[in-house]
Amino acid sequence: MHLLLAIAFVMPITGAIAELKHSGSGALCYLIVLPASLAIGALIVWFDWKLGKALWSRCERHSPKVQNAVAMFLFTLELLWIVVGVVSGSMLAAFAGRIV
Repeated sequence: MHLLLAIAFVMPITGAIAELKHSGSGALCYLIVLPASLAIGALIVWFDWKLGKALWSRCERHSPKVQNAVAMFLFTLELLWIVVGVVSGSMLAAFAGRIV
């Protein structure tokens, strides 16, 4: 799960850089978008960590079958956060490219 959190942290930055390269934006766009995408990645990881911790602490007393179901849900949620990170990073870069 830690590896998936690290990937979710990096994906907004990767999506933003890919979009900026594709649109041919200048250095000013990079200076605006990279810190913002870094903040988005940190926000995704913080929110996902808190949500996962709360869900897992509630299911510790339940049967292993319930724990496996919650673990699969958390894994699927991690994959969703990775997709959300890429989309939000590229949308942020496209928005900044239109403004600047």
